[in-house]
Amino acid sequence: MSRQEAEPNSTPSRSRSLGSFTSRTLFAERMLAFWHTVWKCWRIVLDWTVCLYIVLPGAFISVGMYRDFMRDPPPGLAEFPLYPILLVLALLQLTGKYRTFAEAGDGLFLHRHPGWRRGFAWMGFAYGGASRLFVTGVVAAALSPVLVPVFGLSAASLAALVLYYAAAGLSWSLLNDRIALNWKGWRRWAAILPTGAVFVFGVTALADRAAFDLLLTLLFGAAFLAGAFALLLLRLRKLGTLLHEIAVETASYTSLVSWVLMDTMEKKPIPRQSKPILFARSQPLLRHRSVDVDRLADSWMKSVVRRPDLLKQLVYILGVGTMALALPPIPLAVAVWLVLPFLVVAALRRQWRQWLSEPYLSLFEWSRQVETEASRKATAWLALPHMLLWALLLSIRIGLAFGGFAWLAAVALLPVGYFWARTVSSLLSSFAASREIKNKRSSFRDN
Repeated sequence: MSRQEAEPNSTPSRSRSLGSFTSRTLFAERMLAFWHTVWKCWRIVLDWTVCLYIVLPGAFISVGMYRDFMRDPPPGLAEFPLYPILLVLALLQLTGKYRTFAEAGDGLFLHRHPGWRRGFAWMGFAYGGASRLFVTGVVAAALSPVLVPVFGLSAASLAALVLYYAAAGLSWSLLNDRIALNWKGWRRWAAILPTGAVFVFGVTALADRAAFDLLLTLLFGAAFLAGAFALLLLRLRKLGTLLHEIAVETASYTSLVSWVLMDTMEKKPIPRQSKPILFARSQPLLRHRSVDVDRLADSWMKSVVRRPDLLKQLVYILGVGTMALALPPIPLAVAVWLVLPFLVVAALRRQWRQWLSEPYLSLFEWSRQVETEASRKATAWLALPHMLLWALLLSIRIGLAFGGFAWLAAVALLPVGYFWARTVSSLLSSFAASREIKNKRSSFRDN
């Protein structure tokens, strides 16, 4: 007797992977787990003291400045063209990538099943559209007190612009993903850079033309959405994308927590070229007057310039310092300008200590005097571009505010910035050397 005759009322059990446990539920669980993990990483540094003394005061100051600007905008703002604001919204769409929250274990079964691949692809499409709609809506809402009464946009036109930019950003994420799948290395960047420039200026030009026409804006947005659908259908036909999706997820997670875990990520990025792009012949950056000091300083400077992750930190500091000098009154900006080199040199000192602790460099023994002098010289030269750019910004502000002989006084900030950067580097290097000597003496006494 067969099994069906013995159990006539029994029904075949539905597979959990294809039935109750669908691709939509798994995608939602992975998305929530991802953002929960990111939040737990940020909770490492966002304790109550940081929130009380840094986050909350910064939020109050930022909200107050925003409120004052929106209540009393500059008199000539109405004559300001709308194009730069539309350009900023277009540049915002370049951020983010097409994501499916793929994991390495998906290659065992899930990624081999066409239904699961289609489900994750469509959910990634919906997630990308919703996230871009949310981010663009928040930025547009923050700018609405200026866009609506000053520039004359209606609420409906502003909402249509949000939908238009979200659709354009979604199409760009899929186009960027398509380029990343087809090309690698310099070919990828050679394709992305001109394509991104055409996208930004094209989206801005269409938005500038249709900003006050509701139907035309929605029509352009529908065209971008149709293009995104077409790119998604091409994406579904492409096989062998699992490793690319995993790399995208790893890069997304790293970009969100890199500032929190910068001191724990001691492993250097894997080199992708047989020789470095910059200084391939290893030519010296500094004149070697002192063999050991200049050679050590020169090697570290080239290491910093060649590594994008270290340069990115310096660029972030440059941007934050520029905002700190551009927003406050000029007397406060001068005081901030004198303090900013300590931040730059402290960040460079941390990179210097990590570099000296690498396994290869640990094989060499340097005297304390050589390390101190090399650190002082290298940090001073690397901090000098920041200091001179900030001095130039402050000089322009002083000259525009006071005019006349103030321009001559402002020009004097450039040499002052040069000597002040060298002084701060010497101070922090000497302080670090004295602390190291004190720690070694205390450890020797304990032993």
